[in-house]
Amino acid sequence: MKQLLITAFLLSITVGSAQKKTPMKKAVCIEVVTFKGAPEYSIAEVEEAMIRTQEIIKEFDGFIKRTISVNKEGEFLDIVYWESLEQAKEAASKAQQNPQIMENFKVIDFKTVAMKHYTSFFEAPSKE
Repeated sequence: MKQLLITAFLLSITVGSAQKKTPMKKAVCIEVVTFKGAPEYSIAEVEEAMIRTQEIIKEFDGFIKRTISVNKEGEFLDIVYWESLEQAKEAASKAQQNPQIMENFKVIDFKTVAMKHYTSFFEAPSKE
């Protein structure tokens, strides 16, 4: 019975996604960073610092968009869309050399930082 349910579920996903698949206009690099704020800073202070950082990051080559979220445990999720992995890596290097960004990053507990890059291959359309 369990195998039958799993098969039916997988089949419904396959059929549904085949009917609704929207090809990507262009594959992009998605940078996903998780971190916590340094203990001496409030969540509001970390949020403010990340928003200030956006004014610089948006000017880097290849920047598309960025979303920053926080959960109830105080862990932040920073998602940045770049045109390519190379541009994402170049931006990270430039960020480390930018005194204003590094000043904003002092609110981060760097022991908790995890960064990964992904290449997109599918995008679901939004409900309109």
